[in-house]
Amino acid sequence: MNTASYSQEYVPSAPVIPLRIAIPGATLVREEFTALVDTGADGTFIPTAILEKLELPILYMTNVRSHLGERLHRVPVHKIDIALFGSVLLPNIEVVGDDWGSEIILGRNVLNKLKLHLDGPSEIASVSE
Repeated sequence: MNTASYSQEYVPSAPVIPLRIAIPGATLVREEFTALVDTGADGTFIPTAILEKLELPILYMTNVRSHLGERLHRVPVHKIDIALFGSVLLPNIEVVGDDWGSEIILGRNVLNKLKLHLDGPSEIASVSE
């Protein structure tokens, strides 16, 4: 089982998971990122600056609305490979390029592929294979 401590950068503390990304079928980027686990997000959002470094093609454009119901934003959708904890590989995941945020948000399109356990009192997020 892979575990990570909740981040104290959020109030209240929040579950986060370490991950690396890659162009589908390519070697994973060496840099490890921390992603916020967001069970309320439909999709996974990655800051555009991170995606631009990989020079990923845009699959298509779509519209998204924030959790506050703001107006629709037109955003690019890309396909990437994601490795959680360095060992749980999720290939060909569609992600949205995020021009506004500075953090990676793991939404249900990724979370629904995992055996995820959030232990709030112990502030531990775990993923089992």
